[in-house]
Amino acid sequence: MGNADSITERKMSDEIPLVPTIPPGLRDAAQRGTLVPFVGAGVSILGGCPSWGKLADDALGACIKAEKFNHGQHEQIRHLTPRMKLSIARAIEAEHGLTIDYAKLIQSDDYSSNVVGRRVYRSLGKLGKTFVTTNYDSWLDTEIVDTEVSVQDAPPVADSTTATPRARRRIIDVNDFTPANLAQDNCVFHLHGSVYDSPGMIMTTRDYIQRYANDRRSDDPTRENRTLTFLEFLFQRRTVLFVGYGLEDLEILEYVVQKARQQSGSGPPQARHFMLQGFFAHQYDLMRSMAQYYAQCDIELLPFRRDQRDWAQLIEVLDHFGSIMPAKSALALQKQTDMEDLLD
Repeated sequence: MGNADSITERKMSDEIPLVPTIPPGLRDAAQRGTLVPFVGAGVSILGGCPSWGKLADDALGACIKAEKFNHGQHEQIRHLTPRMKLSIARAIEAEHGLTIDYAKLIQSDDYSSNVVGRRVYRSLGKLGKTFVTTNYDSWLDTEIVDTEVSVQDAPPVADSTTATPRARRRIIDVNDFTPANLAQDNCVFHLHGSVYDSPGMIMTTRDYIQRYANDRRSDDPTRENRTLTFLEFLFQRRTVLFVGYGLEDLEILEYVVQKARQQSGSGPPQARHFMLQGFFAHQYDLMRSMAQYYAQCDIELLPFRRDQRDWAQLIEVLDHFGSIMPAKSALALQKQTDMEDLLD
């Protein structure tokens, strides 16, 4: 019996949870106002936006519709990565003076009425006061408030605190990627641009290279890579929670995390970071390997199990996290520390 019990205990301990346990460091960061959710495509897909692969194919489809590309050519490149396909679509645009309506491809006219999207972004919105995203869509640009109670369930006296949707400040200009703006509540940093400025979206290989060039902080403001300076400050002075990044996003994460670490040197970071990521039960060994990989980037993996609800399980995780550790504004002491660091 003892051997059987030990096997059962091992299996139970090896099981990926449906909802991860909230680490004390993550809860503490939310309470101190230093938690910054870093949002990826997996979240926007739940809100009805396309995957990278679909966006790339839809962009090429727009080129075909405009008769600047054809199905035979599309078939020849169907095995390329989404970023390579988007690079080709951008090149076709430039060559033929074509304008692809990326905003239309990324979010439909009625995207904001998507029930699932509203739920996931409502819960996500409780975890931070300021957000960073590599997504182009505008889901994060507006706070999604809690659903109002029905007339039958309403209290006798009207609740004067009932929230209304509030716009967050959309930051897409790299010159505004500053620690000072990071200290402000209700801001969204779109690292790779926004549908509201389609020409400026970071999509092609050249775009990525330029955005994450190895230029270091310089006394010459014209040479400073403001994105890397911003990320350096973010990872050193805030606790980051990556949400909506899957294994297919490793390339993007390496651009973001590794470049920032190179920028900040070899010293240990002052904040601990976390990543929510979904796995199937049979991927336990993969999950352990990925936990070791992320640990090298000073990121603790928080896995959840996808078997029952697939990626929709992320909604349950965010609901739970939002109810347990709603974010607060940064404490005055934290803001003072930030300012002192910037002056040094």
